[in-house]
Amino acid sequence: MQWTPEFIFAAAVAVVAFLGGALYLRSRARRTRSVGRPVAAQPNNLRFKCKGCSQEFTHSRQTLGAWQKGTRQFLCKACYTKRRGEQPPPRSAQVKRR
Repeated sequence: MQWTPEFIFAAAVAVVAFLGGALYLRSRARRTRSVGRPVAAQPNNLRFKCKGCSQEFTHSRQTLGAWQKGTRQFLCKACYTKRRGEQPPPRSAQVKRR
């Protein structure tokens, strides 16, 4: 096998294309939501912004547990209680009449 300038150029282009593709795929993987990657044990900030009223509150054990499961939007206790009151009762609690 002879190392001609054309062969060296083709090999260099192939290596650059491979590295560019690998970097592109790696950067896209960072944008996805922690699929196959460990979730941070706790949020960076001790406070969160409520999804319902937009006020800031301190994380509770419940919100920290939800964070570890992957949730990133939280409700304060008042908004959570209000939303729960708006939900219809579960079907098992409804009495069936015939």
